[in-house]
Order: sequence, then structure tokens, then C-alpha cells
Amino acid sequence: YFAWMRDLQDWCISRQLWWGHRIPAWYDADGNVYVARSEEEAREKHGLGADVALTQDEDVLDTWFSSALWPHSTLGWPESTESLDYFYPGSVLVTSRDIITLWVARMVLTGLYNMGDIPFSRVCVHPKILDGFGQTMSKSKGNGVDPMDLVDRYGADAVRFTIASFAGETQDIRLPVGYECPECGHVIPQELKHQQATPGGGDKPRVDCGGCGKSWQYTSPWYDPDEGELVARMVAERFETGRNFCNKFWNAARFAMLNLEGYEPGPLPALDLLAIEDRWILSRLTRTVAQVTSYLDRYQFDQATRTLRDFVWNEFCDWYLEMVKPRLQSDVEDTEARGTAQRVLVGVLDSLLRLLAPTTPFITEELWERLAEWAPSRGLPDPEPVAECVMRATWLELPDEWVDDSLEERFERLQEIIVAVRNVRSTYTIPRSTRLSLSVRCGPDVAEDFEAVAGQFLNLSNTELVAVGPEVSQAAGAASFALGGADGYIDLEGVVDRDAERAKHVKELEKLTGMIAGHEKKLANENFVSKAPAEVVDGVRATLAGLREQLERVNDILGQLDAG
Repeated sequence: YFAWMRDLQDWCISRQLWWGHRIPAWYDADGNVYVARSEEEAREKHGLGADVALTQDEDVLDTWFSSALWPHSTLGWPESTESLDYFYPGSVLVTSRDIITLWVARMVLTGLYNMGDIPFSRVCVHPKILDGFGQTMSKSKGNGVDPMDLVDRYGADAVRFTIASFAGETQDIRLPVGYECPECGHVIPQELKHQQATPGGGDKPRVDCGGCGKSWQYTSPWYDPDEGELVARMVAERFETGRNFCNKFWNAARFAMLNLEGYEPGPLPALDLLAIEDRWILSRLTRTVAQVTSYLDRYQFDQATRTLRDFVWNEFCDWYLEMVKPRLQSDVEDTEARGTAQRVLVGVLDSLLRLLAPTTPFITEELWERLAEWAPSRGLPDPEPVAECVMRATWLELPDEWVDDSLEERFERLQEIIVAVRNVRSTYTIPRSTRLSLSVRCGPDVAEDFEAVAGQFLNLSNTELVAVGPEVSQAAGAASFALGGADGYIDLEGVVDRDAERAKHVKELEKLTGMIAGHEKKLANENFVSKAPAEVVDGVRATLAGLREQLERVNDILGQLDAG
């Protein structure tokens, strides 16, 4: 930045254009120049009579010169207005890197000259969204994306959340788009010819659908489709992530509110009196709040959205809601446990609405009002009457003592082993309704961690922890899996049909062996390796490596089946 400022040359601020702010300078017949706000002011200021002919300069000001005045001219400058006193200087400017010299530096110059102070203390430089071919979007290129098409397709919050996830610190983002067939739903990838096509007096350009074989007019900045014509609307796969996330959170919030019958606000019990899953989610929430706050303070919006998505999807939805379900049942005998579960659930949901409001303002506002019908007093760490809307709610500050590193490590072990058990079910096609018996060989410290969360094995995977410790051994024919610092064994006796499973995996073994042989033969062909594009050869090698890994897993399964 300072190098740019030191190397600045004189700036010609006049432009020969038909539009813009005309330069406020007048010339007489001798070429003398008079600068004023108007011709009348010029005559009065310099004592020029009506007999002196004046001609205003025909050039206009460089757009970046007038734009450089924006921070203070829009607030009433040169008059001393209330808005100017309150809003100048601002706190942050959000802009693109390609206009740092054209705009940012010049706003600093004019601000210092006209106001005696810089117009902002921080500048957030964001990446640009490029088209799918790496080109800057512009009207002249015809490669822009109408955001309303995306909003209509995916929803406003999904678009906003996804774009926030693009907002890293340096890397520009490519946004490939396509056109959705209005009949069969097939997506036709956009090609350069689609951007460049303009109506030439005949039929308007069309795209050909590879699904149904029909052709359609498509959305374009160059023309409006014919009235009544079915149109191939623009779609972008990258926004599916935002839509899926919004749907996931919406459904999780609805589930929570469906289980709030009889909710009574109140402070949470002491940490050591809370259920272990409640302490875990509060620890993870506290850590997430600190991370998201730090990212937002540093304008790292991509990191903030990624952290929120991981917490909401992977921890709140996939784990906590599943763990707390039994305590939320309306017929549960322990009403105190149900009440505590409701208060923790409401507190976490309330916190998530505050955290997500900047990136998903519409669904969070809707859910905020719906949650207020069940819980008009709520919040963490202590409940209080809620704000009228989420945008007026205070930001979160949770107690540091809620963070429990050792508890989070225990739950990481629980999650690893639950995932491993689910993989065993999938491998051997064991239904969820079949209860499994799990044994874990591990050291005493790890055994203590597993015993602390043993109650969740039945709840999350219908699996009973029957033995844990260093003396555990693998039973004949048991399925096994390795974890960090532990080995798990699932007894398959009476659970699977060994002959049927063996036949299934032998067939898979033969298929994989044939595929591996085909890929090895292709890579042994020097003509293919030397002439095929490097990315194609690398793809074949990567596929071969994956097939070999699959073959190794199948051999392991067959070994376990044969051992029984």
C-alpha cells in the first residue's frame, strides 16, 4: 500500500466522455480559467461582467475522482451536518483488490485533504466471483449471473450463506453455471458460445438438452425470452451446499420446537450435575462461539461459515439431537431430566440463531419468532426475555469454564467407535434393529473414557458395550476395527449368515480383481502412458490405488468370516 502511495504520479482527472460530473471550470476568450460551482459564482467571484463570454470545460471528472469524495460528500459535505459528524470516519470499507489504487487510496487522499482525517480505519479486501472460465463478470462480456435466478432456485439465505463461504482473503472464486431443462430437469453446462450469443434479428439462441433432446431459450443478459416460452433457467451446483445446510438447520429447529411441550425457563444446573451430552454440547458451543467471533472480527467470513456449518451439521444435528432424544420424550419418567434437556436445547438453538443471523437472516428471523412462542424467556448462560427480533439480540458471551478438553476427547472416541460400528453394519448388511455386542481392548485410561459414555452406545447404534479393558481379546469370527489407542470387536455369531456374506464378498473380490487387472494392463501399455494426457494417466493410477484398497478390505472381511 505505502509503495503505491510513494510511487503515485500526477493524476489527470479529466475525461472526454458524454456522461459524468462536468468539470466546474470556465474559460474566457483569452484562455483564462475560472473555477467555481457555477457560472454565476465564477462571475461574482472574479468580477466578470456580462460582456465577458465564458465557456465551461467540456470534459467530465474521472469517475474515480468523484467516487473518491463518496465517504464525505454523501453525508452533506462541505456543510457540517449531523450525519457527517456521526458517520465520518467510518469503521471499515469492503472492496475488491482491483480498485485499491483507483478508489481506496484516493478516498484516503481526499478524506485527509477535505476532512483532515482518513475515511475508514480498516479495509476488507474480498475475492471476486469469476465465471466458470475464470473471467471477470461484466455486462459487456455477457457472462454475469442474475442473483434473482439463484434466489428463485435456491432461496435467499442459501445464496447469501454460500457467497459468504466464498469470501476468503485472497483466492478468486470460479462459479460454473448451467441451464436446467424446464421439462426433464437435466442441467446443460454453460459454454462460451452461450455467453457470446446475441439475437441477430432471427430466432433467439437456444440450448440443446442432452436428457430429453429438446432445445430451449435460456436466460441471458442480451435478450428477454419470448413471452410464453419455456425457459432454461440458470443454476449453479455450488449453491446446493447452502440450500442443504439451510434445510438441515430448519428441520433440526422444527424438531427441537416439537419437543418443547411443558418447557419452563430457568437457570441450568451446575455443570457437574448436567448429563454428559449436555456438558459436551455446551463445551463445543462455547468453543464455536469464540472461533466464529474471532473470524468475524477479522473478516474471515469463509472460516466463520465453515465453522458454523461443521458445528450445526456434524455436532448439533448428527450427534447431540440423537443423544438427547430419549430425554425429550413426553412420557419419560424423569421429568427433571426432561426439563434440563429442554433448557439446554433451547439455549443452544437460541445461540445458533444469533450466530447464523448475519449469513441466514430470513430463516433465523422466522425461527426466532416461532421459538419465542414456546420460550419467550431463554438464552445462555442465563435466560432472559428475548429481543423482538434476532437482529436486535445481543451477541454471545459464554463462560470459559464451559470448555472441557478432556470431555471433548472422550466424545471423539465415542464418535469414532459409533462410526466404526455403523460401518460394520453396512459391510455385513446388519439391520439397525439387531442389537450388537461390542468389546474394546484398550488401556485403563481409555477404558474409563468409554465407560463414561457407555449409555450412548445403545442409543446411537443399538450396540451394547459388554467388555472394555486391556484383558479383552477377539472372539473367533468377530468383526474387528482399529481406533486410536483401542481395538474394537463385534461378535457376529448368530447375527450374520456367514455363507451368504462369504459368497457376496467372493463375488466382489472377483469383480475387483478383474478391474485391477484391466487398469494394470492399461498402465503397462507404454503407448498409452506416453501419449495420453497426464491428467488422464494420473486418473487411472488413482483409480487403481482405490481399487487395491477396496480389494484389501474385502480380503480382510473374508478372513474374518473364515475365522468363524
